[in-house]
Amino acid sequence: MNHANSAPSLADRWAAITGGSKGIGQGIASRFVDAGAHVAVVARGSDALRESVDRLKERALPGQQIVGITADVSDRDSIDGLFAELSTWAPGLDVFVANAGTGRVTPFLELSRDETDEVLALNFVGALYSVQRAAQAMAEANALARRDRSILVVSSVRAIGARPGRLIYSATKAAINQGVKVAAAELAPVGIRVNTLSPGITETPLSSLNPEAFAEGVANVPMGRAGQPSDMADAALFLSSSAAGFITGLNMIVDGGESLSV
Repeated sequence: MNHANSAPSLADRWAAITGGSKGIGQGIASRFVDAGAHVAVVARGSDALRESVDRLKERALPGQQIVGITADVSDRDSIDGLFAELSTWAPGLDVFVANAGTGRVTPFLELSRDETDEVLALNFVGALYSVQRAAQAMAEANALARRDRSILVVSSVRAIGARPGRLIYSATKAAINQGVKVAAAELAPVGIRVNTLSPGITETPLSSLNPEAFAEGVANVPMGRAGQPSDMADAALFLSSSAAGFITGLNMIVDGGESLSV
């Protein structure tokens, strides 16, 4: 357990993180718990979700609430169910992180309809709808008691450049980046900040599925290593805290310089 006094605080804040049981999402959830937040971890897989919540509870201080909610962000009805559960758990949602996403390395000429539909449903349509639902909940709460509220979407540096085999993944991430800019402009007057976090090559369970592509990605990082979930979690904590209270519509790239050569 490491509750660093110098880190930005989320004490007494209520946060939800989709795709929070593994990789970057789990790293963000851990950092938020260390920062004092009450955290709802959202994921599709019940076993991984249960293990994640157990690990987070070991880090938590007395009084911190840690819950797991099973939901599929690629399904709108499931998202509706998620926000129904969140409304009964939290007195008000302060921080929402849309982290759930998917993607594979597939040459364009081999890209199937099923893969295209799957990536679009989760990375763009599902992410956008979950952000909308979070914003609706936050706007209603802020009409009663105004306080800084934050939405963060985990995007990717693949939204820029043209890395072969990532067409549909890159397109969905570029689309969500633009959506966040428009949402940030519309939601700023009601006290809701919306930003994106764009990781470069990061060591996660997803990256282990294609070791060759992972090694290729690491070789392109000027700082000489892959990102870690903790690197992304530090940036997510900053953007979600009052330390970034005057920042909205930002795409923060955390990639060790990988995108400098794009």
